[in-house]
Amino acid sequence: MSEHAQTGQLEDWIVGLMSSDAEPSPTRDYYFILLREGRSVPEAVGGAVDDLLEEVRTAVSRGEAYNQRHHRGRLALPSYIPFSEHRLPRPALVRKITQERLGNVRPHMGRERH
Repeated sequence: MSEHAQTGQLEDWIVGLMSSDAEPSPTRDYYFILLREGRSVPEAVGGAVDDLLEEVRTAVSRGEAYNQRHHRGRLALPSYIPFSEHRLPRPALVRKITQERLGNVRPHMGRERH
């Protein structure tokens, strides 16, 4: 599998973690905590994505798979975070921020502004 395909799968997975139909995840719960702390939506998405990527990098460097239970414990998240569907970020924002963090920003195909 090409690196581009793997990156696309990683982006899709992260976008899925932040969706309303996904099971609760440390990433989505951490996003809600960051919102409650007063962060803007883009800041909260960025913080949650950065944290998830760091957790995945650490697991890979140890030769382990990503473990949600370990991630939740490291963040000291409670077992239940109230879920507010209307406060979830738009998938396009999650994808854009994830691409930025992965260094995989694709050029915008729309009209150029001058």
